[in-house]
Amino acid sequence: MKRAIPLLLVIIAYIFFLIFSFSSSSGHHEGGGVGELVVGHLTDYPIKRVSIKPGDNFLVTALKEFNNLIAKVNERYLKNITIDLGFIKGDMRITKWVMMMWINMILCILIFVPLAGSIKKDTMGSESKWVNLWEALIGFVHDDIVEPNFEGKYINKAMPYFSTLFFFILFCNLMGLVPGMTTATGNLAVTGGLAILTLLGMFVIGVLFQGPLWIYKGTVPHGVPFILGIILLWPIELLGLLIKPFALTIRLFANMTAGHVVIIIFIFLVMMFKAYYIGIGSVLGSLMIYLLELLVAFIQAYIFAVLSAMFIGASIHAH
Repeated sequence: MKRAIPLLLVIIAYIFFLIFSFSSSSGHHEGGGVGELVVGHLTDYPIKRVSIKPGDNFLVTALKEFNNLIAKVNERYLKNITIDLGFIKGDMRITKWVMMMWINMILCILIFVPLAGSIKKDTMGSESKWVNLWEALIGFVHDDIVEPNFEGKYINKAMPYFSTLFFFILFCNLMGLVPGMTTATGNLAVTGGLAILTLLGMFVIGVLFQGPLWIYKGTVPHGVPFILGIILLWPIELLGLLIKPFALTIRLFANMTAGHVVIIIFIFLVMMFKAYYIGIGSVLGSLMIYLLELLVAFIQAYIFAVLSAMFIGASIHAH
C-alpha cells in the first residue's frame, strides 16, 4: 500500500504533464479565449490534418500522425459520399466522436472476447487478478442492474445487452479523461442514440409480453373508465413514457460535459496568467476535479444502465 501511493502520484503527475503538453501544442486554440477552447473540445467535427511541430513530445506526435491518417481517408474517400434525406444532410467523413466510439468498441472486444474464453476454460474459477477484476464488475451488473429488474430466465437473456451498455458507456466516459482523447458521451447524438435503444426496448418488450395494446393497457392503470383513460390519463402516461429516454439523454450528457468544462477552465488559467502560483492552484483544482470525474464516469454508466433496466423491465408487466 505504501508503494502504491507514490506510484499513483507519479502516474497522476504524468497524466497532467501530458494534458498540458497536448493543450499547449494544439494550434487549433492558440490565441483563442476559454470560450473557444471549451467549444472546440465539446463540439463534433470531421477529423482534419494538423501540423506536427518540432517541440511535440512522442505521445502528441503519435496522436497527430494517427489523426492525419484518418484525415487523409476523410478527404480522399469519405467526403464524396453524401447523405441528403431532407432533414438530415451531410457526408460520411469520420468525426472525432465516431472515432472515439470505434476505439471503445474495439476495446470492449479486446477485453471481453479473451475474457469469455478464459472464464469458460477455468470452470472452477481463475487465479488471474485481471480476470477476477472483470468478473467482479460483470457480477455487479448482474446483481445490481439486471437481477432487481428482471426475473427467472429473463435475467440471463437480459445480461448481454445491459453488460454491453454498461461497459461501453463506462469506457466512453473513462477514455474522455485520457489526454488527447474526447468523451463520446459528451455528445447529445450519442447519448440520444443510447436512450432511443432503451425506448425501443420498452416498446418491443411491452408488445411481446402484453400484446399490441400494451401502449394503452400497459400504461393506464386498471379500473380506470376507458373514456377518462383515453382522454386524460393516456396522453399523460404516453408523455411520461417519452420523457424517460429524454431524461437519460440529458443526464448523461450534462454530467459528462460539466466536469470536462471545469478541467479545461482550470488548465486555461495557466496559459492565461502564465504565473507559477496560478499554476499550482490550477493543477490542484484540476486534480481534484479529475479524480471526481473518475468516480462520476462509473456512477453515470451505472445510472444509465440501471434506469434503462428499470424502464425495460417494467414493460414486462402492466401498469
